[in-house]
Amino acid sequence: MLMDKAAAIERLDDVELIWKKLSDALEPLGIEFLNYLTVEQDFGAPMLFSNISQIYQDQQPQKDPFLSHCCDSYEITLTGAEYLRDYPYLPPDAQAFIKAAELTGFRTGIGIPMRLRGSERFGGFNLGTRMDRQSFKSKVLPRKEELRLFCLIIHRRIEELSATPPVEEANDDVFRKRLVAPEHPALADLTPREQEVAYLIASGLSRKECARLCEISPNTVSDYVKAVYAKLGVNDRVMLARLLQDVKAN
Repeated sequence: MLMDKAAAIERLDDVELIWKKLSDALEPLGIEFLNYLTVEQDFGAPMLFSNISQIYQDQQPQKDPFLSHCCDSYEITLTGAEYLRDYPYLPPDAQAFIKAAELTGFRTGIGIPMRLRGSERFGGFNLGTRMDRQSFKSKVLPRKEELRLFCLIIHRRIEELSATPPVEEANDDVFRKRLVAPEHPALADLTPREQEVAYLIASGLSRKECARLCEISPNTVSDYVKAVYAKLGVNDRVMLARLLQDVKAN
């Protein structure tokens, strides 16, 4: 399970090593093309990690058309040349960018926007494969939400290590400063911390795993879960997950 690998990666303190472990974790899924790009709100100070950086030979990273999508939406989008015909409205420069990626072997992929509460940066991961559409649909797309959470956790760790000054580690029972849970209308009446726990629990994490990712105690997680269930009128994680099936940011 990717979450097991995320737990190990999150303990690392070197961004380059995190990137390598990320690549190793995704390779068994057939994902061999990795592009991670974030910018400030004004599209400045780009941070890029990529094993296909040659696609930016004729274009600055902050001009990547996927960034505009990340700025406006939390929706996972299908990427790669095999999906190009699904986006006839793309301007010529965006189409050329996608075709440049195809030259590396990137045929199909998913673009996953990344935005954390408590951070001014945004951007995303573009995870690509050599698969045709049908193979990609059957092998990778069913795991898209698992991939989203996995990437969010890695994204948070990279941001924590790259921040100036570095983000301080949380004390016992104090949440991390940057939260992975997206805003969701079904969770609007919950506090940000309750929303974080609700999102992680609904994603299939155990209370112990949730405690580690939030850097709080399992007992505190249990208290939050009780509050979440009471406020939302649900009895278990299955009912909670149904409320979050369409995870979208406002």
